[in-house]
Amino acid sequence: MTGRPAPGVPVEQAAAGTAATGPRPFGAIVRATTRSLLGRRRTLLVVLFLAVPLLLALLARAVPGTEAREEIAIGLLDNLVVRVVLPLVSLLIGTAVLGAEVDDGTIVFLLVNPVPRWEIIAAKLLVAEVVTLGLLVPVTALSGVILVAGLPGVDAGIALGFTVGVAAGAIVYVALFVAMSVVTSRALVLGLGYVLIWEGFLASLFAGTRNLSVREYTLSIAQAVSGVDITAGQAIAPAVAVVMSVVVFVGAVAVAIRRLGSFSVTGGG
Repeated sequence: MTGRPAPGVPVEQAAAGTAATGPRPFGAIVRATTRSLLGRRRTLLVVLFLAVPLLLALLARAVPGTEAREEIAIGLLDNLVVRVVLPLVSLLIGTAVLGAEVDDGTIVFLLVNPVPRWEIIAAKLLVAEVVTLGLLVPVTALSGVILVAGLPGVDAGIALGFTVGVAAGAIVYVALFVAMSVVTSRALVLGLGYVLIWEGFLASLFAGTRNLSVREYTLSIAQAVSGVDITAGQAIAPAVAVVMSVVVFVGAVAVAIRRLGSFSVTGGG
C-alpha cells in the first residue's frame, strides 16, 4: 500500500499494509506515526505551551538591574522548564505515539503483520524522542541564553548545563511514558501521578527516592555540565544520574516490548 490511506482507514492500518508488503516496515511506521502525531491537537497545545518559558525569560531579561540574575535564571529554568515543561511535554508526546492505537484497538492492524514487536516500539519511540527533543532543546537553550547571555556576574554555563540536562531527561521521560501507554490505558493519569506525587513530593522528602526520579537525574546532569551549584548541594552524584538514566531507559523499552508482545496472543491485552 502506498500513497494516501483510503478514507476511513486508520493511519496505523495503512502503515501496517505498507509494513507487510514494502521493504522498509520501520520507515513506514515512522512516517505514519509522525503524520499522526503532528496532526494531533495536543501537539499544537504543546507548541503553544512552550512559548511560556520564552516569554518569561524575555520579561526577566527586561527587568532593569543585574542583581540576583543568576538566581533568577536558575529559578526559572529549574522551577518552570525542568519541573513543569519537561515532564508535561514528554508525557503528552510519549503517551500519544502508541497509546491512542492501544486504546481504540487499531494497534491490531499493525500487530497482525509480521513486524517484530521491538521494531514497532523502536519506531514509535524514535518519533517521540525526536519530536520531544526538537521542541524542548531549542526552547531550553534559547531561554537560557536570553536569561544569562552578556550579563556581568552570571555564569553562561547555566544555559548549556540545563540544555544538556533537559535533553537527557527528555530521553528517559519519553521512554518511561511510552512504556506506560503500552501497559495501561490510564497512562496520562499514571504519568501525572509519577510527576506530581513521586517527583514533586516523595523525592524531595526522602533522600533515597531521588535515585528513582528522572527530575533528579536531569538536575544532576545539568549541575555537572554547568559547573554551577543549582540544587543547593542536594543533587545526586552525576555518575549515579547517568547510570540510573540508562537503567530506566533500557528497562522502560524492555517492558514496552514485552507488553506489546502479549498483544499478539490476547488480541489487545
